[in-house]
Amino acid sequence: MKKFLALLCSILLLFTTFACSSNNGGNTNNDDNVDWEHMSMEELYEMAKQEGGVVKIYATTTDAETARKKIARDYPDVNFEFVSCDTNTIKSLLERDYDANKVNADVVLVKDASGEIYNGLVAYDILKIYYPETICKHIDPDLLQYGLPLYSTFNPWFYSTRDFPDGVPITSWWDIVQGYNVDTKSYKDANGKDTQYWTVYTKDIKGASYAALWAQLFVDSDLMFAQYKEQYGKDLDITYTDKLQNDTFKNLPENNAGVELFWRFTQMQTYEQADGDAVANAVDLSVNGPTIGLCSASKLDNRDSSGMQIGWVTGLSPYTAQNAASYVYVAGNCDNPAGARLYINYIMGGDDGQSGCYQTFDKLGHWSVRDDVVFEKSGVEEKDVGLKAPDMKEIYNYFVSVQSYWDLWTSWR
Repeated sequence: MKKFLALLCSILLLFTTFACSSNNGGNTNNDDNVDWEHMSMEELYEMAKQEGGVVKIYATTTDAETARKKIARDYPDVNFEFVSCDTNTIKSLLERDYDANKVNADVVLVKDASGEIYNGLVAYDILKIYYPETICKHIDPDLLQYGLPLYSTFNPWFYSTRDFPDGVPITSWWDIVQGYNVDTKSYKDANGKDTQYWTVYTKDIKGASYAALWAQLFVDSDLMFAQYKEQYGKDLDITYTDKLQNDTFKNLPENNAGVELFWRFTQMQTYEQADGDAVANAVDLSVNGPTIGLCSASKLDNRDSSGMQIGWVTGLSPYTAQNAASYVYVAGNCDNPAGARLYINYIMGGDDGQSGCYQTFDKLGHWSVRDDVVFEKSGVEEKDVGLKAPDMKEIYNYFVSVQSYWDLWTSWR
C-alpha cells in the first residue's frame, strides 16, 4: 500500500510540475491545482520526499526550531531548516525574494498584529493561506479570516498584585484615562492641579503590536461609545475634533470613541521603557502610586523567575485586547509545497491535535486555537481574558495614523 501511495504521489507531483505556469514574481512552481486541504500527513510526506529539497522555515519564535527537531525525528526522509527572523525582517526578505523571482522560504510563521503581513503579502499571493480541513473544523471561523492561526496571545496591561491584592483594579479601557478634564482637555483642572490617577509605563506605542491595539479600538468605536454610556450613565464628550490635522500620512475620523480614548491617553504623562522586562519591573515597584504597564503577555514570567508581584489585567470591557495570534503560511511558489504543508500539519497537531507537536507552543501567555486541545500554562482560560478576533483590513487602514498622531499629540501635552 505504501509503495502504491508513493507512486501515486510521485505521479501527482510530476503532473503538477508540468502543469505549472509562471506568476508575477517568485518561482514557477504552481501548486494551485492540488487538493492540499484534504491530504493526510502520510500523503504529504510521500510528496515531500519526492520534492527532495530542504523545507525552509522562517519564524519569529524559536519554538519553531524545537518543532523542526521533532518533525525531523518523525519524518526523517525530509530535511527541514529553521531561520530565525523578526516580523519586519521576514517581510523584507519575502518582498526581496519575490521581486528577484527567487523564493527561498517554504513556511512562514509570523505575528501580524498590524495587518501588514496579510495586506502586504497574503493579498498579493507572496504568502498563501493553507486551510487543512481536519484542523480548521476545530478553529473558530472568526480566527480563520486572515490565515491559519497557530496559537492565541495578547499584549495586556499589567498591575501590581501587591497594591491591589483583591484583583484587577480596572474594569474598562475608560478607567485607564481616569482624571481627564473635558474642560481643559488635559489632566489639569482649572487651577492647574494634576488630576491623572494612573502612573503608566509602556513599550513604544508606535510598535506594531501596540499601534494595532489602538487601531482595533478605533474600529470598534460603537462598542467604546456604548461602554462609556453604560459605565458613566451619560454620553461621551468628544474633545479631540479640533486637534485633528489629517493629511496624506495621518487620517483619523471625527466622532470616534476609540480615537477619543486615544487622544486622552496621549495627554497622560507616560513613561516609555526599552523593553517589556523594564515595564514589568516598573509595575512591580510602583514607586509613584497606582501603576499600570503595557507589554507582552510573556513578561508575566517575571512573577515566577524574579518574584515580581504583578498580574495581567483581564476581563476589560468591551474587551481586554485583540487576539494577537501567530499565523503560519506557505510561501507562494515555494520549492517544497508538500513539505511546507507537512510541517504546518505537524505543528498544528494533525487531525486529532496529538499527531505532531502542538503542545510545543503551550507557553505562558499562549492559548490553543483548537477546540479539542487545551493549553494549560497560562493558568486562565482565554474566554476569561477577553480577546477579540482582529479586523486586519480595518486595522491596516488606521495603523500608520496611530503612529503619526502619537508623535503629534504627545508633543502637545
